[in-house]
Amino acid sequence: MRIEKKKICDLPMVYVTAELALGGKRYLAAASEAPGEHAYIIDPETGEYSELWQGETGVMNIIQIPGQERLLAITKFYPVFQSREAAVCLLTPGPEGYMAPWHMEEVLKLPFVHRIGIFESGAGLFLLGCQLCHDKAFQEDWTQPGALWTAPVPGPGGEWKWSKLFEGLTKNHGLFIDRGNQVYICAENGVLLFDMTHYRAGEQMMPKLVTTTPTSDICIFHGAEGTMAAVIEPFHGDKLALYRMTENTYELLSDYDIAFGHVVWVGSLFGRTALIAGSRGGEQKQLEIISPEDGTRTVLDTGVGPTQVTVYGDGDTVRILSANHGSGDVTIYSLYRD
Repeated sequence: MRIEKKKICDLPMVYVTAELALGGKRYLAAASEAPGEHAYIIDPETGEYSELWQGETGVMNIIQIPGQERLLAITKFYPVFQSREAAVCLLTPGPEGYMAPWHMEEVLKLPFVHRIGIFESGAGLFLLGCQLCHDKAFQEDWTQPGALWTAPVPGPGGEWKWSKLFEGLTKNHGLFIDRGNQVYICAENGVLLFDMTHYRAGEQMMPKLVTTTPTSDICIFHGAEGTMAAVIEPFHGDKLALYRMTENTYELLSDYDIAFGHVVWVGSLFGRTALIAGSRGGEQKQLEIISPEDGTRTVLDTGVGPTQVTVYGDGDTVRILSANHGSGDVTIYSLYRD
């Protein structure tokens, strides 16, 4: 495998990456968590970038509402945990097009909202908001567990309104929505699975507890070997683990040492199952690819301290958009088959 690296731009304390589908074309986004910094929209074909919006940062997530040219973003989640004013904002493109600042409107307040996602049930599209905690008296105070909230996605100009889905999550960090309605949540409690297939607005739900091992982040992949779950254990932990999942089992296949883990991805790279891992701590602060087949670890970059990645196929090439928080840059790594 041949690897090429292309820095798109400098962006101090960049935290977020996203892939967008706009006007039948792929765009990318990246945003900083730091006060007074920027969020950018990127044309990956040209490498051009411009401001996605002008306003608050403190960004933890950017997502696209399925089938629409409307985005949602978490803002005002500032380091370290200065997040009582955190909110979800709606973004719509302006008359100058996608590569110009979008209109931003705050639609939902939720203190310490750390991840958002969209799921679909028989009742339509819903926004899910995940609180890291309810509140903090000091930085390492975890005595006030957070909750999960949902809001039906309204049409343009409609009202957004939270209702509580579930509460009691300590160190709630990871979110992965599989197949549109299977919601995986990671916390000190373990990995929780909510089947949202038949969810109705305002309902509260009890999850299936997949594991009680404290878990920070998760990625699900349905491959030839079955359903795989790649996780970081525990919160911002030092282990990346790969499990095979069935309806009743959670079997450990392999695990790997990392440092302050913050990026985890599992999927197919050139026909083989692969892991992508990112460490924000340790001496290397590296982004790497791991082969579960033989344990080979291929370092993409060191000293970068990645926080999020977006992986996508581009013809015969695989590209990884990385928020390199530690080095303060947005970079695309292109992978080519040998």
